[in-house]
Parts: sequence; structure tokens; C-alpha cells
Amino acid sequence: LKMARTTLSIALVATAAAVVSARPTYVARLPNGDNVSGVAALGHVDPAGGGANNDFGLDFASAGDEWTAEFCQKDSDGDGQTNGQELGDPCCEWSVGSTPRWTSGVSHPG
Repeated sequence: LKMARTTLSIALVATAAAVVSARPTYVARLPNGDNVSGVAALGHVDPAGGGANNDFGLDFASAGDEWTAEFCQKDSDGDGQTNGQELGDPCCEWSVGSTPRWTSGVSHPG
């Protein structure tokens, strides 16, 4: 029984570490992914992260977790601005590792 608890504890810690380490990967795949004031997790209902995905997170998953032109042009939250406009890439030209067209005045697309 003690061995089973130890194994379960190790598995839970490993799973939690995988989830925590995945976040920076997603953030880096979005223009200004780490630059939306008050939001640590753009793709989650809870802006602090974890739990259910919001429409932006679901659309990101549907785009293969990549910033595609189609995903950029989509208005995931239905507010009249595309995801690209909200995240500083209105022309949908951003690529991983580059600087978005603008880095201030960005808003939450989800």
C-alpha cells in the first residue's frame, strides 16, 4: 500500500510539472502572449490558468496550437475585433520569435 501511494504521488507530481512547463510553450506561440494585462492564461476561462478553455483556447487548439492566418483573423470572443487586432498583429504577419506590430494596448481575445 505504501508503494502504491508513493507511485501515485510521483505520477501526480510528474503530471503537474508537465502542465506547468507547457504554459510558456503556448505563450510563446502567440503574439504578445505574455503581454495582456491581468491575464496569465489567454486560453482559459480562469485568467490565472488551469481549468476549462475559453473560446480563444478552443480555437487555438483547433488551429493546432499555432498562430495561423485563419486563427489570427478569427474573432474568438465575438467583440468585433479579430484575435490579431487584439494581440497586436492586425495584418496576421507575426511569427514565433518576432516582435508583433504593436506591444501596447493589446487586449484579451478570449
